[in-house]
Amino acid sequence: MKNFLIICTVAFGFIACEKDAGEGGTSVIKGQVYKTHTFQNSSTGAMDTLYYQQHSGKDVFIIYSDNETEVYDDKFETDYNGKYHFEYLRKGDYTLYTYADSTVDISPIIELKYEYPIFKHIKISSNNSNNSVEAFVIEKNQ
Repeated sequence: MKNFLIICTVAFGFIACEKDAGEGGTSVIKGQVYKTHTFQNSSTGAMDTLYYQQHSGKDVFIIYSDNETEVYDDKFETDYNGKYHFEYLRKGDYTLYTYADSTVDISPIIELKYEYPIFKHIKISSNNSNNSVEAFVIEKNQ
C-alpha cells in the first residue's frame, strides 16, 4: 500500500507540472520577411510601391513569452526566399521580431540610417501544430 501511494504521488507530480513556452515540444512557427520599396509619384503626388521582394539574410528573433522587453531566446536567419522557421516548440505565448532598416534625409548630403524592431505575437494552443505568422513587411521609402 505504501509503494502504491508513493507511485501515485510521483505520477501526480509529473501530470501536474505545466511546462512554460519554449523548446521541447512538437510545434512549429514559420513565416516570411518581405521588403517593399516605395516612392512618391511625381505625377500624382501619391506614394507608390516600386517592388515587393523576399528579404534574405535577415535575422528573425523569438522570445519564449509575450513580453517584448525580454532578451531573445533564439534566432533564425532567413533563407534566399525570406523564409524562417522555429521548430520543437511547446504550447504557450511567443514573440517574434526582426529589425527594419530606415533612412532619413537630414539634408541633401546627410542621411541618418537606423533600425527599429517590428514585433509579431503568436500563441501555440496545441501540440503538433504548424503556425504561420503574417509576413513581416519592411518598407523602405525613397
